[in-house]
Amino acid sequence: MSDQTASETAVVSSRLSPVQWRTLRRACFVLYGALVVVQLTAGIPPLDPGLPVSPIILLGWFGLASAIWSLGRDRRELVYALIGWGSLAVAIRLYSATRGVVDNWWGEPVQVPGLPSVIPAQSVTNARWVISIDRVLGFGNNPSQWLQRHLYLSGNERGARWEVVTALTYMSHFFVVYVVAIVQWLRDRREWLRWVLTLSTMMLLGVILYMLVPTAPPWLAAPMDLMGPVNRVGTRSLHYLHLNFADRLWKKGAANANEVAAFPSLHFGFTVMVSMYFWRNAKPWLRAILVAYPVLMGFTLVFSGEHYVFDCLVGGVLAYIVVLLNRRYVSQWFPKLLGAPQPLNRNASSSDVNSSESSSTNSG
Repeated sequence: MSDQTASETAVVSSRLSPVQWRTLRRACFVLYGALVVVQLTAGIPPLDPGLPVSPIILLGWFGLASAIWSLGRDRRELVYALIGWGSLAVAIRLYSATRGVVDNWWGEPVQVPGLPSVIPAQSVTNARWVISIDRVLGFGNNPSQWLQRHLYLSGNERGARWEVVTALTYMSHFFVVYVVAIVQWLRDRREWLRWVLTLSTMMLLGVILYMLVPTAPPWLAAPMDLMGPVNRVGTRSLHYLHLNFADRLWKKGAANANEVAAFPSLHFGFTVMVSMYFWRNAKPWLRAILVAYPVLMGFTLVFSGEHYVFDCLVGGVLAYIVVLLNRRYVSQWFPKLLGAPQPLNRNASSSDVNSSESSSTNSG
């Protein structure tokens, strides 16, 4: 049985054969690729040319690709898509709304000296106690300030060449979790659903804490005289790789982001979530990467002045809790609702498929 057969068996009354559905999917993907090229070069109204900055628009592109992939397959995949991509869209939309909620909730905002930023007064108060915890963790030193005093090149607009590593690590936050989602969608829809629900839950809990505990990050706390000088490193070193567009993309995104959404660090939390999610079945060499990735991300965030050490620790704990909740509850609820898992082996035989369905029925 081919890879399409397992999921296409649920399409009972289709007028097209599996081969015709396969041809239709390929034709649609060719058209999809053409649309992507048009968007990147000329733009599709009302979108500007180039890579879309809005995560909601990116999810729309991912959702369209998922719909094309599911043409002629099991109709239950539409339920996966609605629950998975829909939950992500809601979480991202809530995050984008936190700035206005925080500004109005926590009273009169204050001006940051020397910067155009206006932040809630409560974020300054919260930053004070987070900084005091960081000084304890840094044995009397503020970690961001200490790292920049020893490593930061203030006279070079491009920064040190080694900062390319930290810049790429920082930017990986914006696409790694979505790349994982795409790979999971192609491999196994149930695993994809588990992943995106874990990601959505992480985002939603982060949004709640952002609203309850708005906190000025190190690069904003420094001009407020809460600590010594700390610069916002950003992605300036990507110029060494001629990735100027990535640096511009980061600056554009930073200008529209919630500047006091520092506690907890979802940047760090996502890396821990990735590591935990794939740790069980990872080979030794991959486990080394799964350990190194959060460590490098934590260093990047603290050095660049984006987060405190305490932000990262709380983000890691939050990821740990979310992954455990996912394994205990989501894995119990949705397999019974959505049926047996699809085989990971693209050349799975019909007997393998039948045995998988039989075991799922008996266990359910």
